[in-house]
Amino acid sequence: MIMHLSRMKQPLSYAILLLITLFNTGNFMPRLSFIITVAMLSAFGLIASDIYLPAMPDMAREFAVDPSQISQTISAYLLALAICQLFYGPLADRLGRKPVLLAGIAIYIGGSLGCAVAESYSSFLLFRLLQGAGAAAGLVIGRTLIADTCNKAISARVYSVIYPLVSLSPAIAPMIGGHLAATFGWHTDFIFVAIFGMATMLMIIFMRETRPENISAPASPFSGFRVICSDTGFRRYTLIVCCIYSAWFIYLTQSPFLFAQLGMSEETRGWLYIPLTAGIISANVLTKRLLNFWQYDRIVTAGIMCFVLGGLAYATVMFTAEKGILSILLPMCLVSLANGSSLSLAISGAISSGQGHAATASGMIGFMQIGSAAVFANFISAEFGFSQPVLGSSVLLLALTALVACRKQRIRRHHIQSSR
Repeated sequence: MIMHLSRMKQPLSYAILLLITLFNTGNFMPRLSFIITVAMLSAFGLIASDIYLPAMPDMAREFAVDPSQISQTISAYLLALAICQLFYGPLADRLGRKPVLLAGIAIYIGGSLGCAVAESYSSFLLFRLLQGAGAAAGLVIGRTLIADTCNKAISARVYSVIYPLVSLSPAIAPMIGGHLAATFGWHTDFIFVAIFGMATMLMIIFMRETRPENISAPASPFSGFRVICSDTGFRRYTLIVCCIYSAWFIYLTQSPFLFAQLGMSEETRGWLYIPLTAGIISANVLTKRLLNFWQYDRIVTAGIMCFVLGGLAYATVMFTAEKGILSILLPMCLVSLANGSSLSLAISGAISSGQGHAATASGMIGFMQIGSAAVFANFISAEFGFSQPVLGSSVLLLALTALVACRKQRIRRHHIQSSR
């Protein structure tokens, strides 16, 4: 299995095939430069989260801290990433997308370089917070650029193209990070992240402003929150997003230590994220096709059922003596199908409820999505430690919660359609 995973051309092949698919579609899509720019904005926050996963056990030893404390650097990063989205959204609605985005990327680059030179756990944690604060701009405004330039139908198709590209991050980032850490030390992981941020900033400099000229700035930068949160559809979609994303990040914080307990090296740990990325990409490509035949909520429900099956597979493993790579990896491959289908559509559906506050809605769902992941991942690791039963129980609970939210969303839509 490891020999098959170690073919480095595979992630690049996924990217090439996805770009070919982009031009083969018969529906209107934005130009390629726009797709790449938004994908980079969406990815650089995730790259900073994923790239040092294989090196986390070694970082714990170097900083002389407990493994759970290194795990908390992910939660701290996600917390900053979540909270700052609440501010970037309204500011982008008020001041424009481009100036706010350039400021955020500059903060991100500074935080990344700070992490690279950190000599203590406390200083590293501080720069991780700064890094997360800057990365929030890319996530919020990347989604907002789609809402500015595409209607709801085209937005769904754009998400189905961008998310596979972004989903390469969990495979490529740990792979690159594992090799950089093994060869040059973990500090170079964050130098790589800073360089990626600089490349993204260069693309933004030549990008035009997309904030609609006919929309006047709101009297208060936070006036849109009340409108957005009052929408039932926004709340349901957001709960689905939070459940899927929390399960994903619980896996990211648990799996490096579970793999290390099995005696795997940093390089091998990095390769083990590729099957999950393949599942996400496959689900995204299939979703893009299904949008021609199925309604939003039907596709979302299908993805949630894969989520539930993954949770049940973990529950089955917990009651057997079988413990190993496959028992950790295969159930999460089912969850990755939900990540690739239901997650992107639920985000698109939630932002479409913005009612003239696209950036604010993007910031709000980003805050809920990443904030819940940070809280759950930190709580699970700190209170229950690192084990397969802890991972499996968490995934199953979140899957059942998403299923309830999905069911209520379908019932609500059926009631609305019947009343017309």
